[in-house]
Amino acid sequence: MRMLGHWATQGQTGSRTPRVREHAQLTMMDGSALAGYVFVEATSRIQDVLNGETQFIPFIDDSEEILLLNKASIMKVRPYAS
Repeated sequence: MRMLGHWATQGQTGSRTPRVREHAQLTMMDGSALAGYVFVEATSRIQDVLNGETQFIPFIDDSEEILLLNKASIMKVRPYAS
């Protein structure tokens, strides 16, 4: 489910790109699973965030705890149907 988020990136013109929250389950390299939300630009997909240049991604788990996850520690991402 896509939900409007609060984080945005600054473009070259100074305008902000809106972000949405994508609900997903992440399986980590140690076998643990996290359910929550990945923030993506409104016109992007979770895959675009994972293939982006940053080493860490913001993630909010289902209990609303904010985590910064190292992308190298993520083994699998399963988006929930919207």
